[in-house]
Amino acid sequence: MRRPAPIQWLLVVLVLDLMLQFFGLWRSVDANPTLLAPAGDALEYWQWSERIADGEMVSEKPFMSAPLYPYFVALLRLFGGGMMTLFVVQLLLRSATAWLLARCSKDLFGHWGYGLATMGLFLWLEEPAYYSVRILNSSLQLFTLALLLELCMRQRKLMMSESATPKTGLLIGIGATLGLACLANPSLLIAIPFFAWWLGVRPPALRGTAIMVATCALMIAPATWHNYLASAKWPSGGEFIPISAQAGVTFSHGNSAGATGIYKPIPGVSQNRSKQNDDAYRIALAASDEERTQGWNYTSSFFREKGTDYLFANPGDAIVLELRKLRWFFCGRNYGDLYNISLENRDPDWPRQVPIPAGLLQLSWILPAAFLGLWFLIRRDKRQAIPVATLLLAVLFVVMVFWYSPRYRLPAAPLAALLAPFGVVALASAFGKGQVKWVLAVIAIAPPLLLDSWSYLSGFDSLADSRPQYELNAGLNYLHKEEYAKAIPRLENALELGLENADIHTGIAEAQSKIGGAHDRNGQTAEAYALYAKAIDHYQRATEINPSKLDTWFSLVSTLKYVGRRDEALEMVGQALEHAAKQDNPQMTGMLQRQLADLQQGR
Repeated sequence: MRRPAPIQWLLVVLVLDLMLQFFGLWRSVDANPTLLAPAGDALEYWQWSERIADGEMVSEKPFMSAPLYPYFVALLRLFGGGMMTLFVVQLLLRSATAWLLARCSKDLFGHWGYGLATMGLFLWLEEPAYYSVRILNSSLQLFTLALLLELCMRQRKLMMSESATPKTGLLIGIGATLGLACLANPSLLIAIPFFAWWLGVRPPALRGTAIMVATCALMIAPATWHNYLASAKWPSGGEFIPISAQAGVTFSHGNSAGATGIYKPIPGVSQNRSKQNDDAYRIALAASDEERTQGWNYTSSFFREKGTDYLFANPGDAIVLELRKLRWFFCGRNYGDLYNISLENRDPDWPRQVPIPAGLLQLSWILPAAFLGLWFLIRRDKRQAIPVATLLLAVLFVVMVFWYSPRYRLPAAPLAALLAPFGVVALASAFGKGQVKWVLAVIAIAPPLLLDSWSYLSGFDSLADSRPQYELNAGLNYLHKEEYAKAIPRLENALELGLENADIHTGIAEAQSKIGGAHDRNGQTAEAYALYAKAIDHYQRATEINPSKLDTWFSLVSTLKYVGRRDEALEMVGQALEHAAKQDNPQMTGMLQRQLADLQQGR
């Protein structure tokens, strides 16, 4: 009886893993509010894809983030797909990424055992599995990287065979995939010269390199043309922006006084993605004396210069900051700028989205072995290591230049899964066959034990630091799902943990008003009015913290009017109109003015 071929074992692993992920999605979708309540970047991507599906091919502004993903999502939506369709497709992309990585590993290191180890590592990593069912470009990023590596392995075979003739189709494929990878992750623009160097910049290789670079440029060109058309609507006129115009703002987020290596808000710039870039443009515009500089390139350079000025003026702090970013890259586990995977997996209110054994591995645990593998690969074949080294070091470069986010580090996942097994085997071979088991044990145990112990003992990346924001996000997600009774305790937990802002108080007030309204309709007047009174207190606190939020003023006045506290309502609407006069928001101003007229007429 024939034994199953290695490729059959790989397919069995893929199918079993995919079934496990579908099961995790099925049991979490109704219980976990973060799945179907997009926030931050996820909400921006979802709304952006909706506009594209409705025919808005050129936005009002140049691209401020990777554009490939929203167009990909829009395509699914044009065919009638919703969030669940997107999640299923992204899970399939994750499986395809694992398959491509297994092939790359076998081709690069010469044995299917490496392929199986690479696939296993990637499928067991927590972050790729988690982000597969979020409205984020992570799955598409990783797939384009794996496809690029697969094509590079094919080109590597040709380059190592002196008799083989260059294949134009393959060079076009590499260029097109590199262009797509850049559109999914604009920071990879820095990789293009290194790929050209790898193919060769002297005859006779120069022709093939030119074909690859030209194809890559053609793939990126639609984004550049879009940005020219979009920026032409602004005072500066059309601008040359290859892919994204937000690099300077992102740089300033990570490089300023008080920065610790993770996201730090910029004073005067909203953390809300829908408002953030407009705020940045307004601040840069106020600092400009020349109309010709009033553009998106100027906005980016303005904030980039603010960051570089701080770094050059404080060289000691700059060195410490870079070391912190490096520590985040290798040790980050709990912090999340959008989602907190660790706290979500521990949350008792819903099942773990990524079922065990998938999701057992942390990316930080295998990164040391991956860089060890890269070192051995470079020693073995410097030229053929260029594509892998370029892609892995580009991820490290992004974190070191900007700031650490799990999503900024995530593109290292496929490369780490590819290199880590080779690093372990190469190190074991260096110590001799008799030491293989000991080397394997040390490599498997030391990184998680040492790195996590170091973080725990020093208080670095503590879950307690992330919990207040996590409770706030959970409460807001429950609000989005209209599960008001579940939202209130989450938001109150955030307050008790020391986080207080206008969003928390507004969220509690909205939930109490909705529950009060349900009591009111059921004839439970006393219970309803008790909740309305609590909601009014929270609305008032929200306006004290952030008086510029006109929608909060409107809700406060409406609730006061409904419960018969008209004098207070008149006073509040007057204060609201004073703040409205300082803003350019005719819609909210008109609504407040109608409230005032109704109150004055006794309606």
